[in-house]
Amino acid sequence: MKKHLLLLFGAVALAFSVAADSPKRELRATWLASVSNIDWPKSTETAAQQQASLIEILDGMQAARMNVVYLQVRPMCDALYQSAYEPWSQFLTGTRGKDPGYDPLAFAIGEAHKRGMELYAWINPYRYESVKNMHGADDPIRKNHPEWLLEYSSSYILDPGNPEVASYLVDVLRDIITHYNVDGLIFDDYFYPYEGTTNEDAYSQGLYKPAGKNVGDWRRESVNKLIADIYSMIQETKPTVKFGIGPFGIWGGPQSVATAYGIDYLNTSGGTSAYSQLYCDGVAWLKEKSIDFISPQCYWPSFNTKPWGYKTLVPWWAGVAEVMERHFYSSMRVSTMPQSGPQRKSILQRLHMTENEYNSLSMVERSVAATAAQGTEECGFEVDMNRSTDLLGAPGHVFFNTTQFFSYGLADYLAEEKFTQPALTPLMSWKTPQTLPEITEITLSGNTLSWRADGADETMRYAIYYVPSRVAYNSATYEKSAYLQRVTWETSADVSSCTQSGYYFVVTAIDAAGNESEPYIKTPSGIQAVETDALTIYGVPGAVCISAPEATMVSIHTIAGQLMHEVQVEPGTTEVALPAGFYLVNGQKIIVQ
Repeated sequence: MKKHLLLLFGAVALAFSVAADSPKRELRATWLASVSNIDWPKSTETAAQQQASLIEILDGMQAARMNVVYLQVRPMCDALYQSAYEPWSQFLTGTRGKDPGYDPLAFAIGEAHKRGMELYAWINPYRYESVKNMHGADDPIRKNHPEWLLEYSSSYILDPGNPEVASYLVDVLRDIITHYNVDGLIFDDYFYPYEGTTNEDAYSQGLYKPAGKNVGDWRRESVNKLIADIYSMIQETKPTVKFGIGPFGIWGGPQSVATAYGIDYLNTSGGTSAYSQLYCDGVAWLKEKSIDFISPQCYWPSFNTKPWGYKTLVPWWAGVAEVMERHFYSSMRVSTMPQSGPQRKSILQRLHMTENEYNSLSMVERSVAATAAQGTEECGFEVDMNRSTDLLGAPGHVFFNTTQFFSYGLADYLAEEKFTQPALTPLMSWKTPQTLPEITEITLSGNTLSWRADGADETMRYAIYYVPSRVAYNSATYEKSAYLQRVTWETSADVSSCTQSGYYFVVTAIDAAGNESEPYIKTPSGIQAVETDALTIYGVPGAVCISAPEATMVSIHTIAGQLMHEVQVEPGTTEVALPAGFYLVNGQKIIVQ
């Protein structure tokens, strides 16, 4: 059976072998879940084993050309980092409060940055216990602030309506961004519980809800205020940090609210409503500019014909993001094989199997076969849709969860078919740009390229390009990903894969918001910066190349002053064939070999 399944994987890979364009800028991430040890770490592992397994995960993500990891560092009012407020997570050692022997967040940041990936600290703001009393009676919050807790049928959460809780959460997050070089903070979908809230928050209603105020509006406003307070704290403390939320995918607000927000109304009646059931108003956060991006969990596949199916939900969120001028990065989960209908029949055809052959497989074998056939197709469709519906030049793809991302074969599929080149994360133009350092002393020693970037802080990162010399001085060359090799936070990199002759190494500096410096080119005669608004002229074997930002008249004379050519070059790079020799091109001395 193993041999048969390998053949199935091969057949499916061939069926989806057409590579798509790989944008220079897009977010590519996975949710790396620590809760219940879903992805990482495993509590039975030693510190060294946990570190080794994280490196293996990050190596796999780098090979798939991912550029962001959402690492869950506070799953249940606990910490996968040295917290001034909360105990070590039980998901590190099996015991809440037990020191794991190293700092997981600091280690993860360093290893992610080595591999050119941003790391966002994934926070669950309100979840306290998923099973009642799992933290014990002496846990600090339960012991010192029982009034902060809301009790539900099988769980406890921190009370979103209690201002003391909000103040505490702001302090917890300030502690993280003050002591760790995280690139972002991200919340997921856990706000008020999915089971619904009736009168569990009667205590805080009595103290804090204005008389006559609709309870749903009060709950949403309490959450909205926390989000706004966190964003303000970030701007005051470390404004380079990005802040986003990955809520339940169906917004579900009424038409009157959509109209007031200035967005198209999407009727999703019949589905769970984040707005009215979870008191989670993602559109309000975008409108109030209290988040930098939204990453809603669009977990319904393309063949779902409900109003919240992928084909409907993603274009709607993209439109909302455009109106609000903030980024939308779709959170995705590749669904399992459908059990009936045309989709199932077409998948069986791609597997070269009959219904009886499929039914004869074990449950494990069915899962493998279904994932191989339908998983990559659906994944590819969703990536393409994210790109095609993006209206801001900032597409994004976030996969839940990381374990399935690898076990379903999506990492290899994406690297081969969709993420064929590295990508920079999207530019956030509303964030204050940092001063970009000048790149100097670019040197190549063996397979190591190194450079200096005096004055750069810990948030600065660098892009390395390997560019044919004939287009190295054309600013348009750097608008696409074709020659982008990697991103790193260090001032050196292994470039052993760059072996073509006639190419130049080029380095740029990139700030936390995504602003990129002019390219600095390592040439035989030294380092040259590409001026994007100037005429660039250089000689190549048998020709002179002229890169112009706009249509320009160019005259070419011999060194003795005889006019050879007078041509109008169009925007971009124009090549004029010439015999070897010295020439004056618009007065600039050029050598043609």
